[in-house]
Amino acid sequence: MGMSYNKNEFLDKKPNSSIIIPTKLPELRSMLDNTQVFTYTPGLGEMGADDYYLLETNWQSLPFLERNSYTWQSDLYGSQLNVRDWSTPYQQILYTNIVLEQLEKNPPAPNELAEWKDIQGSAYFLRGFALSNLLHHFAPALDSQTMTTTPGVPIRLTTNVHRYESRSSIKDCYDQIYTDLQTAAKLLSSQVPPVAKNRPSKPAAFAQLARISLLTGQYDLAKKYADSALQLYNHLIDYNSISTTALSPFDRSQPEIWYFAQAMSEYSILLTISTIVFADTTLYRSYHTNDLRRSIFFRPLTGNQVGFKRGYSGTILSFTGLATDEIYLIRAEALARLGQWQSGLADLNTLLIKRWRTGTFVPINAVNAADALEKILQERRKELVWRGHRWLDLKRFNRQGRSIQLTRKFAGQTFTLDPNHPKYVFAIPENEIIQSGIIQNPR
Repeated sequence: MGMSYNKNEFLDKKPNSSIIIPTKLPELRSMLDNTQVFTYTPGLGEMGADDYYLLETNWQSLPFLERNSYTWQSDLYGSQLNVRDWSTPYQQILYTNIVLEQLEKNPPAPNELAEWKDIQGSAYFLRGFALSNLLHHFAPALDSQTMTTTPGVPIRLTTNVHRYESRSSIKDCYDQIYTDLQTAAKLLSSQVPPVAKNRPSKPAAFAQLARISLLTGQYDLAKKYADSALQLYNHLIDYNSISTTALSPFDRSQPEIWYFAQAMSEYSILLTISTIVFADTTLYRSYHTNDLRRSIFFRPLTGNQVGFKRGYSGTILSFTGLATDEIYLIRAEALARLGQWQSGLADLNTLLIKRWRTGTFVPINAVNAADALEKILQERRKELVWRGHRWLDLKRFNRQGRSIQLTRKFAGQTFTLDPNHPKYVFAIPENEIIQSGIIQNPR
């Protein structure tokens, strides 16, 4: 897959109409294989969530954006005009639009058809994945009563970088995401790549559809897509085979990963090698001593404080991609919310028996659907910790009326983030407002 052009340089120069556009399948595949572009997802949400805490002295040493994210300030960016949480997903979308346009202009030869379809499916998946990440950070949680009038984000479906799109409604954004991912599922291979985890697959497309359906409260669809995904691939790692002492227990090609992605690299808070970011004490204590996640996910730091280990990414960045455990949890929650809570608990127990020391796990039971749902949600937080889910879950839980208030206390001050506060939706970077004239999110 070696190419003669520099892909980062290509993107930087793309607005210049004199640049030659790649047209051959290996070139188009190589664009989508660019892990310096496609593996990154926004990190603002994770920094604003409540799975960790900082001490005042360490907080003071952080960059402006990270300090203000931690205390939920109205002004997150200061004088910083370009914010990668916004620009990188749109960079990804530009790449996918280039690929899709060139595929349409260059029909495949008979011997190229399978690869042509897989590249096209990959582009649709990656565009849907990028648009999902934008919507989850820069728009409110979906409300079926207002989704046709509440602004989402601009939908860009062409390579014209000089054309500015207005903000589409949240409904239109989700409609586009579903269209892209459903199209991807029809085109992609059913095989999860054993090594090249940055390449999408049919199970990954179904998994992302299940994730989106859960976040939007469409539990029948979440169950349907999780079923489709798990019928194709359902490998779970037995944590009894994983080192409890290694700082990097996993590698990025481990078989539970379906699609590899990681949080933005410039935020020091999110680096798993950090010695100043401490796991929330109550959350950490919720793991039983026989629960192997307690020692595989966390590491001791100073005193009684614990930090995070390198997770499924195998790198110093937190994993935000798709994996088998999440899909079992999605289906478990969907089943519980649909009244099939015994089946939901069966999915949960299928996962947890792989997480506890051999011979110590006692299957979780419940007295009713509400009890089962609560236990599933507790395990969701414990299993998917530091993987970019908590902020999105807080948004949807509060939209459902759970009224979860976040609090940070230090230096004699108390900072709070109330349920459904506008700050759950991040400000659009000022350079985008200036260039496109789109409306800003309320602060």
